[in-house]
Amino acid sequence: MPGLRYLRRLPEQITLLQLGPEPEPPPCLYRYQSLGPLQKSKVHPTAMMNEYSAWNPGLESDIPPPYQQMETIYRPENVSSRFPDVAEASKQTGLNPRELVVFKPERLMLHELIIRVTASVVVPEGHDETELGRNFRQITSTILKHSIQPRMEEVTDAYDRLNTEVRDRVSHELIDSLFTTPEPQAVRKRFFFRGFFQKAESSPSHQESILEREYRVIATFKEKGLAANEPFSRVVYKGLYRILGLIAGTRGYLGPDRDFLIDMVSNYVCNSYGSRVVGGVIAPWVDKAIAEQGYSRVSYADNPILVSLKGASAAGKSSLRPMLKRMMSEKGMRTQGYMTISPDIWRRLLLDYHSLGEAFKYAGRLTSHEVIIIDTKLDLYLREQASQRGSIPHLLVDRFRFDSFSSEGISRILHDTYVKYVDTMYMYFVITPPHATVERGWERGLTTGRYKSVEDFLDHSVEAYTGIPKMLFKWLACDRPVFRYEFLDNSVPKDTFPRTVAYGTRKELSIIDCKVLLEIGRYQKINIRARAPEEVYPEADPSVAGSMGFLRQCIKRIPRVSFIDEATGVTYAGTHRGKFQIIDAAMFTEKLGDRQLAEIFELLTSGSS
Repeated sequence: MPGLRYLRRLPEQITLLQLGPEPEPPPCLYRYQSLGPLQKSKVHPTAMMNEYSAWNPGLESDIPPPYQQMETIYRPENVSSRFPDVAEASKQTGLNPRELVVFKPERLMLHELIIRVTASVVVPEGHDETELGRNFRQITSTILKHSIQPRMEEVTDAYDRLNTEVRDRVSHELIDSLFTTPEPQAVRKRFFFRGFFQKAESSPSHQESILEREYRVIATFKEKGLAANEPFSRVVYKGLYRILGLIAGTRGYLGPDRDFLIDMVSNYVCNSYGSRVVGGVIAPWVDKAIAEQGYSRVSYADNPILVSLKGASAAGKSSLRPMLKRMMSEKGMRTQGYMTISPDIWRRLLLDYHSLGEAFKYAGRLTSHEVIIIDTKLDLYLREQASQRGSIPHLLVDRFRFDSFSSEGISRILHDTYVKYVDTMYMYFVITPPHATVERGWERGLTTGRYKSVEDFLDHSVEAYTGIPKMLFKWLACDRPVFRYEFLDNSVPKDTFPRTVAYGTRKELSIIDCKVLLEIGRYQKINIRARAPEEVYPEADPSVAGSMGFLRQCIKRIPRVSFIDEATGVTYAGTHRGKFQIIDAAMFTEKLGDRQLAEIFELLTSGSS
């Protein structure tokens, strides 16, 4: 598979994407033809967009085949691997293609620069939610242009040296273990029916099979990696174990193609460890640039606070930042001293949207794999920094990632990631009706150039509302960090702060509007193939009883639950260890005038389902 080999590059100039104020769409679109030259189309973008709407956006859930090679992880200016070779390697290994592409050192440098600006520089946000992205790209562009680009040859030379060293080491390991004629080995056989305590017999004539040898060698690489003391050996053995193990597990054997195995392992190591080497080269240049440009540095905290926004795609998380900024200030956090992780703002550094022609609505999808790669590297970088410093900065995390609502790894997160250094976590669950995410997402696309299909928005809503209860209860079951959370109803007019409908700790939950909490169960059962708002919700008049699951779980798992009147702040009812209590009889009776509330309380007091 020669296309996966590392290719020696000619000197090339890094093209800076246009930054600062986002440019308007060009007067005409360009048709992209299989990575060939762009050709003009006579279709004007305004006329094209007039044909579409939120519920008819003109794009599919999957990237159409003609556009797939336009993904940033396949474009020849970014990688030395070829699209068909990566697809074949994915079949051979079972690995996601994003782990198999071979990034050029120039691209790895951009990844590492994005990581360091995110982790080190306080980027001004402004009042417009898009201003954070513009400022981030301007800072990154300035550092790249003045401090890194003039010394790019040093980066490529360091990568070339590493690439040679990795390939030599991987080749040596494979030749010594798999591609030499083995000495005959005696295999000890055990015979169950001769008794548990009878000694095993040796069979000196037994020759280890090729398959047995391959699996033994793979296991040996794992043992060597765990025993290795220096980073280079660890990553080489990890690459050998992981890639060879996946190949053997996927097709049942490794095979005799030595060059293929060397390429696969070396590319994997160079993509991961190579990125760290490149990051080490540019690190002092970035630090010097931050000082010279007068950028404010993120400060590490004695008692770090993590603010995490959780909600569906286009639920309005980013628009909440002004509210959160005020909240953070009230909690004593210096409002310009915290780190913001918002991967969406990286996309325009990775791709020139206006070069896409008729594929422009797929710009978000075309950068998605690379954003995930950088986001994963950022997590590893933050973990290393936290381990060295014994602390982290205050963090505001605004990301929708496909594992954002995974609760299976919370114990691992507390032990193996930077989150173990967090003193207090504030988690905000944003509740936005799924049909509204479709419409908000369309409006966002018109502003940012990042679109999604209707089915994607609705499917993300199902994922979010299914994951929110799991995530809440997993964190409630942990002893640390200090955990506070709020549920925010974002079915409010644009430019209006959402309404707090519930808030709590591990010991107590205060509910202001329990009807909104019931929507979490309802939104798990929507029709993701809807093509109009009224088609999203299968039940025109949803059953209260069918949506009580989340509220019942809260009452079961949280020792004290209080129902509070929004206008007066008076607690009129509640539960203590699951037992329902009426606290203010007059107000409780008044609440029963609301038909839905009356049904909710009847179900709670009767124990009906």
